[in-house]
Amino acid sequence: MRGNSNIKLITVSILLSYSQIFFSDKLLFGLLLLVVSFFNLSAGLAGIISIIASNGVAFLMGINKQKIVAGTYGFNSLLVGLGLGIYFKFGLVLFLILIFASLLTFFMTLLFEGWLGKYKLPFLSLSFLFGIWIVSIASRQFTSLEINEYGIFIYNDISRNFSLNILKLHLYISDLGIPLSLKVYFNSLGAIFFQYNIYAGVVIAIGLLFTSRISFMLSLLGFYSAFFYYKIVGADFTELSYSYIGFNFILTAIAVGGFFVIPSVYSFLWVILLTPLISFLISGSVAVLGLFNLSTFSLPFNVVVILFLYALEFREKHFNRPQLVSVQNFSPEKNLYSFHNFKNRFGDKPLIPIALPFFGSWKINQAHQGEYTHKGKWRHAWDFVIVDDDSEFSNRGNNVSDYHCYNKAIIAAADGIVEEIDDGISDNILGEVNLIQNWGNTIVIKHSPWLYSQLSHIKAGSFQVAKGDIIKKGQLLAYVGNSGRSPAPHLHFQLQATPFVGSETINYPIANYLLESKESNSLKINSIPSENQIVQNIQVETSLKKAFGFIPGQEIFIKSEFEELSWKVEIDYFNNTYLYCDKSNSFAFFVKSDNQLTFTGFKGEKKSLLFKFYLAAYQVIFAFHTGITVEDVLPANTLRKSLNSVLQDFIAPFYIYIKPKFKLNYISKESYFDDSKIMLQSTFIQSKFRTYAFEFQIDEKGIKEWQIEFGNKKMIYYFNKE
Repeated sequence: MRGNSNIKLITVSILLSYSQIFFSDKLLFGLLLLVVSFFNLSAGLAGIISIIASNGVAFLMGINKQKIVAGTYGFNSLLVGLGLGIYFKFGLVLFLILIFASLLTFFMTLLFEGWLGKYKLPFLSLSFLFGIWIVSIASRQFTSLEINEYGIFIYNDISRNFSLNILKLHLYISDLGIPLSLKVYFNSLGAIFFQYNIYAGVVIAIGLLFTSRISFMLSLLGFYSAFFYYKIVGADFTELSYSYIGFNFILTAIAVGGFFVIPSVYSFLWVILLTPLISFLISGSVAVLGLFNLSTFSLPFNVVVILFLYALEFREKHFNRPQLVSVQNFSPEKNLYSFHNFKNRFGDKPLIPIALPFFGSWKINQAHQGEYTHKGKWRHAWDFVIVDDDSEFSNRGNNVSDYHCYNKAIIAAADGIVEEIDDGISDNILGEVNLIQNWGNTIVIKHSPWLYSQLSHIKAGSFQVAKGDIIKKGQLLAYVGNSGRSPAPHLHFQLQATPFVGSETINYPIANYLLESKESNSLKINSIPSENQIVQNIQVETSLKKAFGFIPGQEIFIKSEFEELSWKVEIDYFNNTYLYCDKSNSFAFFVKSDNQLTFTGFKGEKKSLLFKFYLAAYQVIFAFHTGITVEDVLPANTLRKSLNSVLQDFIAPFYIYIKPKFKLNYISKESYFDDSKIMLQSTFIQSKFRTYAFEFQIDEKGIKEWQIEFGNKKMIYYFNKE
């Protein structure tokens, strides 16, 4: 079994070394490119030998196994091997040179990875360039190496290696009148793998189209931007044809337009704007390197992409367009859909969940853009009070102690550090305000370098924490008072980006809370509460938290009438938590707070049971109130490909119309004093023809039973968590 596993890893590392050249992690695309490389037998053999040599050394040296398998250290050596294999006849001498050339390229890959990685920049194919230049110069002294004449006399090659009918077919295709620009486009694609013929380019173009519609579009955009630019400036476009370096425009377009940058109108525009720079570098490098009888290869592509990405790091606002890819999915479509899904769910910045700073139900008597004091720089704030029978006070309300909210507990809205405390300001007499000490007794808490919360009008001497204390969400801070500009007891709450009392407020949502009304309660997620609304924090149900509160190290066993399997809860070296199914080699990534589970992504087999669970529990709040619902939107590429989703891929950089919907309903609970039996129902809808329905039966041990309905099929699974 171990031997089979090693063979599988070696095979995957070889195939991904091919697909990496087009910024892809698709094994089938890698296999197609491998086949293309064997359009020239010597080049094909040299390429595979170089990958095996490079990856073998990486394994022996203990380099990160995951990176090796992903092809990270193989693709540059592959390019060196292809280049040497196309120029020299295959034999023992070339075999030895390939081994040591791969070793040199691998070492330089590590060098560039370490050096450029400090600046968050990719090493691209720089080690290929230096590797093949050095070996090319050195090979001039190797008299035992024979020049490979394959490809110089194309008609002789075809007639010698294939039948006469193939030669006739080639002549027929040559006479079809294919536009020169299209011929150069295909030749440029083939030249990436040192295949100087139109057929390799056609096969690669088809493979690229099936692998990524956006990459295919970008390859055309990059190439034809160059074509029209050469026409406009009067440059010799045939230079790209006979030198086979037009691929620099193609690779740059894919890298800048959709791999390192989120595909959009702006990334497409930058592809066009960078075209002249590539042409400058092509012309200049051809002239300079020609003095040493060296080819420019992919130098222009490397220089332009690295310069562009480096320039983006100097922007004052990191969320300006174009948007850099933060989590690399090795697919422009996945990068785009994941980015928009994350942005729609969590906003432009990863949110720190902020809760309401109190226990129980409170009414908002002044919200954002409030009538009285929430104006200008301080417009994003809330004032909270407690009402009972529509009144804020008992008795006649002549004393501050008559107010329901007076002396009630104030709690931390999130984890943080106490940044500032102002204390010692007496409560006002009802109806009077202290305009000199406007904020009254106040506490400011730092939750992150860019997020602080401020709570004001606190009762003097009631603070339970001190400046510099590290606090936890829900921890008691102080008690409500009537100090500062406060005619009657209330709690002022605002979020801000700086640590000073009275800082300018920011428009930042409350993570999740319950909105109460006489008709029904509703769950709000990442929302801004409004004036006169009655709100409360979510009260966690123990059984729901146990059912969906996955902890790294746990193993979940699932069985049905037809199968038994298990999932593990794991965490990777990037601190991403996920459910892993060994049977399908699938990953369901999630984030978890004290009252919520949110799945953030899926990787693996979409026929797997884990994928269905990902759809069924896409977002779960650990609370129960009959009739509340949780609604969310999944990425457009959630389900397997269809004609509609392929069309979506083509226009996705400009408009996304596929928006799969998730809905979770809290159906029933056996007793409000016993949280041991709860029923939840969820649905996933991509279209009226593609709908899943799910049902969870939950008891005090967690998920007891899970039911799946799709079409006329119904399946029931039973859970056991250890």
